[in-house]
Amino acid sequence: MKFRRMMMISLSMVWAAGLVLSAGTVSAKPLDSVIAGARKEGTVIVKLKTSLPMQSMKRLEREVKEKFGVSLNIVFSPTGSMPKDAAQAIMEHRSGAVPTYDLVSLHSGHISDAIHNAPGIFEIVDWKSLITEDTNPEVLSEFPIVSPSYYSGGQGLMYNPDKISSAEVPRSLHDLADPKWKGKVGVMGYTSGWVRWAFVMGKDKIFSDLREILKNGAIRGTYADINNRYMLGEIWLAVTKASYMTDAQAKGVPAAWQSLDYLDVRETVLAVRKGARNPNAAKLVALYLVTPAGAKFMLEEGSAGTLFYPGNYEHEVLSQTKKQGARIIYTERDPKIVNFEASKESKQWQKEVKLILDTGGGKTQKKKK
Repeated sequence: MKFRRMMMISLSMVWAAGLVLSAGTVSAKPLDSVIAGARKEGTVIVKLKTSLPMQSMKRLEREVKEKFGVSLNIVFSPTGSMPKDAAQAIMEHRSGAVPTYDLVSLHSGHISDAIHNAPGIFEIVDWKSLITEDTNPEVLSEFPIVSPSYYSGGQGLMYNPDKISSAEVPRSLHDLADPKWKGKVGVMGYTSGWVRWAFVMGKDKIFSDLREILKNGAIRGTYADINNRYMLGEIWLAVTKASYMTDAQAKGVPAAWQSLDYLDVRETVLAVRKGARNPNAAKLVALYLVTPAGAKFMLEEGSAGTLFYPGNYEHEVLSQTKKQGARIIYTERDPKIVNFEASKESKQWQKEVKLILDTGGGKTQKKKK
């Protein structure tokens, strides 16, 4: 009887262990399947951040192999214009052509437009079941489809701390119209950015603030334009992206950050094209890029930060904004914002913003009949 009892206990332990092993196998299956598929494919064609140098793909190939045990040939092309990339994908999908790129890098707004114009253009992936244990699950944006966010870009104010103390630095867009900043401010010339700001804070308020800032002698231009003026010391404050702050710092130019009204978080996500030649390899690259090691790769190779992991400027900007108690808005994850940006009303607002920018905040004279 004692022997039989011991045998029953042993068998029960084996059975229980089998259940645990079985459960572990089930949970690992989705990723195992992707790894097996990627190993067969061997190649992946990707569109990733422009700032990544071509030679960085060798490092990415090595690190993907170390992480997943798969040797891939990563064929890389830089994202030039996301709207053009989305338009190309839509054209290919409508014509039934095999996608040029397996993995594409886009903003949620572009993905939303692409889905609207070409339903089924992207593969619906269960990313939640695939991400590795070391990955922050918050990298997964759920709008308009679940997509992994591999770098982000906070928009706000870069300022020269040698010229302006942290106590007196402007905290809102309206503050930039103060006469003491006359001729020392640079503002972005992108109409879509101002429309997004207006939608969040109120059209009348933001349009009025923009007019007053321009009348106060602010220059306007591309991010690169105002960054050059800042680097030359012609302006002390620039409404721009956080990445330009780190660029200035790297070149020895004093630069600090302040969110204006709120921190506008823009994210770039990865999407696998439906009908891609190498869908599993595409998923594997995406899964790697959203790990802590992938974030380090993007920072070191492409100067791209992410708010989801510490040790980079985007995360520091986020932490600073939280400490100051300012709002943080993930504009790429807000359906109301994204849908408005694609609306006819938004296009009309952009025309109004362009007029404000073109006239320096004034009004155009009516043409004589």
